[in-house]
Amino acid sequence: MRLALLSDLHIGMHRRGLVQPMLDALADARPEHIIVAGDLVQRARRELFAEAEAILDQTGLPWLCVPGNHDIPLMNLPARLLWPFHDYVSSVPGPKEPLLELPGLKIVGVNSTFPYRWRNGRITQRQIDRVRHLSRTGPVMVVQHHPISLLPGETKELMLNAEEALKAYDEAGVSLVLTGHLHHFNTASSASGMTQIHAASALCDRPEDPPNEFALLDVEPEGFRLTRMIAPKDGADFQPQPPIMLPKRR
Repeated sequence: MRLALLSDLHIGMHRRGLVQPMLDALADARPEHIIVAGDLVQRARRELFAEAEAILDQTGLPWLCVPGNHDIPLMNLPARLLWPFHDYVSSVPGPKEPLLELPGLKIVGVNSTFPYRWRNGRITQRQIDRVRHLSRTGPVMVVQHHPISLLPGETKELMLNAEEALKAYDEAGVSLVLTGHLHHFNTASSASGMTQIHAASALCDRPEDPPNEFALLDVEPEGFRLTRMIAPKDGADFQPQPPIMLPKRR
């Protein structure tokens, strides 16, 4: 089984010329599902969510998403505090914390956005307990926007309760944690074998970012094969990189 892992499309501040190459690369790779780790849009407006939905629907593939901080209002304080997901739920199929059970991998979505802490988010004990409960059987990949650990040299602040989540996920036997937010790809593994995949941005046009990319995840009997698909700054195609093997913990 093959999945496509996307994050931080930031529709509204994206490289429009890279949309069709991304769709072409997804068509060539033939994943069975698309998983999006938040920040579909740059600003939480209905027309941008509709554009993001239209792009993802062109793949003809089922897709699931968790919210990122850009998917809730920033400047409209009443909207952010009173109905933060009003426009998000109009375009994104399924719940804000989806659960997808596939052969060989259970995908658990966690909504790490927090309207009172727009940029940095939080996770609650209830959410941690849900992941722990769903991790009792079979390999699990948690998908959330905010990381549970930071990259070396990163200056962004961790979400509230990130350290508790990292410890609980690891103890529960979670295999993979897919996060976005940082726009820099990296992987980080615990001593017991849990791997956090820091996804880069698939389409965001922020000048200081590294090249856009997404990833393909092949679920194999003995582990996971992760293939980065990178679009060079001066190029127009997503090019596959040598695959990375990641362990499966159950």
